[in-house]
Amino acid sequence: FVIHYSLHQQTTDYHTLKPHLQTYQYLYESMPDRVVADAGYGSEENYEYLEDNNVEAYVKYNTFDKEHKNYKTKKKASGKDDFHRDSLHYNEKGDYYVCPMGQRMEKQNDKKQRTKSGYLQYTSVYQAQNCNGCPLRSLCHKSANHRTIQRNHKLERHKEIARQRLNTELGEQKRIQRTADVEPVFAHIKSNRNFERFTHKGIQKAELEFGLHALAHNLKKKVA
Repeated sequence: FVIHYSLHQQTTDYHTLKPHLQTYQYLYESMPDRVVADAGYGSEENYEYLEDNNVEAYVKYNTFDKEHKNYKTKKKASGKDDFHRDSLHYNEKGDYYVCPMGQRMEKQNDKKQRTKSGYLQYTSVYQAQNCNGCPLRSLCHKSANHRTIQRNHKLERHKEIARQRLNTELGEQKRIQRTADVEPVFAHIKSNRNFERFTHKGIQKAELEFGLHALAHNLKKKVA
């Protein structure tokens, strides 16, 4: 059943979760206990918003499925993956990375940037001291200078929480349930009931139009 919906004029899902939940809260005067969502919603801003509102987040991040698949099949990462930032050793106490040749990559500076929604993010920049003559350089990076990588510490903390939560028995159940509950709704409305495009112009009219389709979907399930 569709119990809430919202339409957004965004090219990505990142910036739609927060306003969607805000309208949910307005209608139901509460927040859900849990939110289950795919990797399109796994951003620092969304994780923080859910945490601040005491919502248990079962939200994937962009590399979760690949990590999970390799873990389940015990598949070794490809040679190319060995040079990915996430494959490098990070020393949390010393706050530095170690490159594939064993060279320390010290933190150079912190930078900040605002997302499209105005959320402020902080990222640390790390750089190798000397890549000249390194036999692995062509595999490691293509930069003309020494290799640099970035780390968003707050996002990494949220990803670790998400990783542990999604890999629990309940987390696996919620991931399976999401695909079974959510995806067929779109299939029924779009394919089985021929809702291929909006016939009204303007966000308010489009919202009303989809609301009628959602209502019809719920009524059909009720009498089925």
